[in-house]
Amino acid sequence: MSKTTNKSSIERMWKSYLTTRAVDMRNRIVMHYSQLVHTHAARLSRKLPAQVSYDEICSAAFDGLIEAVEAYDPSRLAKFETFCQQRISGAVMDWLRSLDPQSRTVRTFEKRRMTIKEALGADLEYVPTQADLAKSLDMDIQRYDYLCRLSQLGKEVHFSAMELPDDGRHQGSSHTWDTRDTRAEDPATKVSREVLAEHLTSGLAREERLVLVLYYYEAMTMAEIGAVLDLSESRVSQIHKEILQRLRHRFGTSLCEELVA
Repeated sequence: MSKTTNKSSIERMWKSYLTTRAVDMRNRIVMHYSQLVHTHAARLSRKLPAQVSYDEICSAAFDGLIEAVEAYDPSRLAKFETFCQQRISGAVMDWLRSLDPQSRTVRTFEKRRMTIKEALGADLEYVPTQADLAKSLDMDIQRYDYLCRLSQLGKEVHFSAMELPDDGRHQGSSHTWDTRDTRAEDPATKVSREVLAEHLTSGLAREERLVLVLYYYEAMTMAEIGAVLDLSESRVSQIHKEILQRLRHRFGTSLCEELVA
């Protein structure tokens, strides 16, 4: 499809959506601009810690793209590409902040509380009370209790700690929290694929890992990957070839089948 035809097509989709606000038309527009999500996610992926996955960034970025489509007003004369970049960035940043359930105030309070508790415990002949700690922190007991409750919100509680005791009166208590959805795909299958991909790509540079993810999991072409990573198509092809040569040397000739399994 030529650029002219593509431009005409997206203009028709926008005209239809702005008139009808139909969800299916909105989704078509989102898919049209999905390349912006992959570009933004790939760039962020190279800057963020390894535990933040490319797929997670993409998911948050798509939320931002959907919001941008729904909020876009062409009468303000801003290009949609420029407008949506801000929404995508904002959605990803909001998601990253949501990973930490505690505010800076609560974290600072908890850090000071533990430091003072240790200091008082060393000076006193008894364990300091809540009132002792609140006084040392120069706050009233109500404020102290409130911040203590907030600080507990970010701490994990495993379901196993909430199970009923196995005293013979509660049959099958070890399955109390089994909420498996029999209609869904077994999550172990997805996890095993992720573990396999992680194992196969361990030791690769971040850029090399992205080339494999975008090519084998996102089904993007070498040219599309080059656009996302700001590299030429020939350079992406060269990186891909070098990666496979190194990995085949480590794991054998069935590598490609393992990556896309």
